[in-house]
Amino acid sequence: MSDLIGHGPIRRELWTLAARPDPPHALLLAGPEGLGRTRLAREYAAALNCEARSASLFGPAEPTPPCGGCRPCRLIAAGTHPDVLLLEPGDALCRPRAGESSHERHPNSRDIRICQVRGVIDLVSRYPLEARFRVIVVEPAERLGREAQPALLKTLEEPPPHTVFVLVTAAPEAVSETIRSRCRRIDVRPVPSAELRAALEARGVPPDRAAAIAEAARGRPAAALAYAERPDLLDDRERLAQRCRTLAQASDSARLAHAGELAERYRRDRQLVEAELDSWETFWEGELRAAAAAGDRRAVREALTALRGVAQARADLLANVQPRLAFDLMLLRCGRRTLASNDA
Repeated sequence: MSDLIGHGPIRRELWTLAARPDPPHALLLAGPEGLGRTRLAREYAAALNCEARSASLFGPAEPTPPCGGCRPCRLIAAGTHPDVLLLEPGDALCRPRAGESSHERHPNSRDIRICQVRGVIDLVSRYPLEARFRVIVVEPAERLGREAQPALLKTLEEPPPHTVFVLVTAAPEAVSETIRSRCRRIDVRPVPSAELRAALEARGVPPDRAAAIAEAARGRPAAALAYAERPDLLDDRERLAQRCRTLAQASDSARLAHAGELAERYRRDRQLVEAELDSWETFWEGELRAAAAAGDRRAVREALTALRGVAQARADLLANVQPRLAFDLMLLRCGRRTLASNDA
């Protein structure tokens, strides 16, 4: 899986788990978006089904990655393996109740519904089409609906021997404790800047630009790759930083007007808005360091409140809160005193 960056210890753990005669029937990959959680889930699926790894009767002596060249590895990497499936909001795997003729499709659903879980339960009752292990990736797991969670729990409590679930979530606390307790949890953390920089250079990015991208990506491989593929996102950093400085001193009405602009842009180009959220975090982290060095407790509190506001906005957007409301709350929580004191 050459598209993965970093996470060496986690990857070795996954390879080791996949080599067991009886691997865990459910994993929970928990961590913020952009860290490569879905890629890790795919690599685990490949490790479970790689023909090269399963060739040895006793399994590999040391943790080894999937080969990447056999049929299962190629299909999983391409997202076309018939036994590696994604359960996500929408109507994938939807199975109405018997006799429920009025069940409507719901491709734009915000949640993973119980009818989809019924489809999964029906599917896993049968043997995989060609894989050693069928792998169901549930993402985002925090979007499992109120009725869907207990329905899935029954399958997790008595899993079929040929099926593995991988739950991917940025908000593990939003997944019921009973489901979490049935999963082996693996926390996915940001990748060190040096690893991001080395990976980018290996992909042909010039060293100076790779260093700038690694700093801007804040430990998130997906963001680093997005900056590498779209230079405009990185080149806009100074403009975005200036916007942060201006808005931090602006009136509430000006902030609310900008929140409306952010919400409109978010519908058109999420990557661009996510880059602005990165800039807000970088800006307020700088303010926090300056306030801490000056011993200004009030400014420290304001910077922390602003950072919590950005984090809450990210969480709200993941939870499908209306973007305008999420950005309104974020910008109104950001204080002005820090900048006013620094500019004086």
